[in-house]
Amino acid sequence: MTPRLQIGFRGRLIAAMVALAALISLVIGALMMVYLFEDEQDRAQEQLTIGARVTSEVMARRRALELSRLDVVVKDFGFLSAVASRDSATLDSALENHSARAGADLALLLDNQGRVMASTLNHSLSTTPEALLTEARQKGFASWMVVLDDVGYELLAVPVQAPGLRAWLLAGYRLDNELAGIIAELSGTRVLFRVHAKNAPAFPPFATSLDKPLQNDGPVETPGLAFNAHYFTRTIDLGPGNDEQLQALLLISREASLQNYYQRAVETGLLVLASLALAILLALVLARFLGRPVLQLADYARAIGDGETPEPPRIVASGELRQLRNALRDMLARLREREAHIRYTATHDEVTGLANRTAILEAVADVFAKRRACTLLGIRLDDLSNINDTLGLELGDRVLESTGERLKQHLPTAHLIARTGGREFLALVPPLETEAMLHDAVQALHQCFEQPLQIDHTPFAIRTTAVAMQLPADAGSINEFRRRLNLTFDRAHKGGESVLRYRPGLDENHLRKLQLIGDLHQAIRDDQLQMQYQPKLDLRSGKLIQVEALVRWIHPTLGFVSPEEFIFLAEQSGQINELTACVLRQVSRDARRWANTGLDVGVAVNLSAKDLTWNDLSDHVARAFGQWHQPMDRITLEVTESALMEDPDKALATLNRLRDLGVTLSVDDFGTGYSSLSQLRKLPVQELKIDKSFVLDLDTEPQDQLIVRSTIDMAHGLGLKVVAEGIEELASWHLLRRWGCNLGQGFGLSRPVSADALAETAAHLATRIDELTQTPTENP
Repeated sequence: MTPRLQIGFRGRLIAAMVALAALISLVIGALMMVYLFEDEQDRAQEQLTIGARVTSEVMARRRALELSRLDVVVKDFGFLSAVASRDSATLDSALENHSARAGADLALLLDNQGRVMASTLNHSLSTTPEALLTEARQKGFASWMVVLDDVGYELLAVPVQAPGLRAWLLAGYRLDNELAGIIAELSGTRVLFRVHAKNAPAFPPFATSLDKPLQNDGPVETPGLAFNAHYFTRTIDLGPGNDEQLQALLLISREASLQNYYQRAVETGLLVLASLALAILLALVLARFLGRPVLQLADYARAIGDGETPEPPRIVASGELRQLRNALRDMLARLREREAHIRYTATHDEVTGLANRTAILEAVADVFAKRRACTLLGIRLDDLSNINDTLGLELGDRVLESTGERLKQHLPTAHLIARTGGREFLALVPPLETEAMLHDAVQALHQCFEQPLQIDHTPFAIRTTAVAMQLPADAGSINEFRRRLNLTFDRAHKGGESVLRYRPGLDENHLRKLQLIGDLHQAIRDDQLQMQYQPKLDLRSGKLIQVEALVRWIHPTLGFVSPEEFIFLAEQSGQINELTACVLRQVSRDARRWANTGLDVGVAVNLSAKDLTWNDLSDHVARAFGQWHQPMDRITLEVTESALMEDPDKALATLNRLRDLGVTLSVDDFGTGYSSLSQLRKLPVQELKIDKSFVLDLDTEPQDQLIVRSTIDMAHGLGLKVVAEGIEELASWHLLRRWGCNLGQGFGLSRPVSADALAETAAHLATRIDELTQTPTENP
């Protein structure tokens, strides 16, 4: 069995360097050859492009000159007289003389229908000139390339016009050697004209600037740039003829270019061979000096990459290899330091030196994975933001450091103490088995911070909130742990409790809110919200005047959701404007439907505080009630006192825009907010709505009677109408009626009803008019 040839590192290095040098040399040589060929081709391409433009220019100028001559002919009085005579001999003589004056090689005179009247040809054209005449009629002249007796002509058609006379003069100009010579001289190329006939084996030239016959042994027939052993060529189509194509062929000789190309090729080949020989010699020298130390450095780098800490190799040679060895050694040292620093910073807080959020989450995840019980204690510094704002961030950091030190002193047996946020600290301690032990531990943690922190010998008292959880009993995953911990802190803060232990079920309300926020968007988009309407009656006549629109939501899985709940969530989640727009559209649709059935009522819509800062509110109101069938003041928009006070300036601007639309503006729940009479006087409102808390027991509460009666008098004094809501007793109705209240609503009159049931409710209320307008015998 023949042993395999083993090639060492230096042999492979030599082979690689030689192969690389050979490849580079060949590539350079090939690129040079390609470059030389492309350079020759590009120069020919450029010259032929110029030649093509020159050809087009010469043909255009020649055509313009011929047209100017023909224009003189067709305006000549003698020629026009001859044409008008219609005499054949006169026409032939005039056509021959005047065409000669215009330098035409052939001429025809046609009548307006295209029939030949006279001709200098011995035979007729092989094709009808109808297309030529059509073009001439459109443009005032026409040019046409034709072939007669294997010779190409440019045929020009111009009109012959005089009073009562209309004919056409066709003059043909031969594409001859003289024209080819002019183009050749101007463009620096050789030129020939030829006929390209269909299915013809060859294309014989009929005019040329060449001194000798064309040597055609290659693809010179291809349009555009082509070449063979003798010429670079470009074919120019001069235009369609009668079943034949006239072409101009531009040629550039390749003889001088090929000679130069072959000389450069030889020089390039010699240069490639010399470079290859030099590369082989250099590879032999370098392989001897670089082989051994390079292999040593490779082994050293491989060990570093494997995570080892090897000894650096001994490099005898100086210079770059030794520098590389030293660089690898220093890199290894810095790499180990950086890895240690990264591991530390990834799991430790920069300010306190305690573990950070990542470390505590990893520890909690390990608790869940191993089903190991432990207790989590948390502390939050309530005053940290105030300290940072008033005393500076540096002192705030000192507070955090002191807090960390106190935690370590108070919880010496803790598995892990971490700062997980700006003002939050958590500690994992051994499990506390009973609730009493857990309560004592979290109380002790809170009491630990009741003693002021000593910072630079200055005591700092700081308020804290302490919480506790049992793991994994109170949370089974990282997501549950984080959510329930935050909920516990938030519950303690909102409830004003300084110590709180997590209780199961605390996050159910949070999850319900998240579900409602998500589902509310779809309910608004899909018109799943329902509208109910509570009637408002005129206290003087007892008639139904208006209905208040009340939005309701029946959730597919949660059932009835109170308006207070989902409207609050809409405000918090930024969906309140979308909800208001949806209500406006639905109320408008219902009102138009009522009007079509003969039910004439106004509508009232409640606005949120967020709506008053919505710049597009007035546009949405105008769009929703664009087809409103009644005066705009039958639309009432109700806003609460508290909504007006949140941003008075912006609310006032919004109310003014709404007032400009002509709608009625009402202050809802009046008497429960903080608006003053001076502020009320400045608002562009036309109505006050007394809160139901003053009306529910109006018939039995003297204080409520005093407040309501004085409010009605005050509102009327300001020129405002008054609406009372919450009327449940007939006695309250009569009191309000006697005091001059304008409108009233409440369960004692009618509960809110659906849009479909409003007509029936209106009919029922009409039966109570006598009861409502009859003056009672005794006044309460």
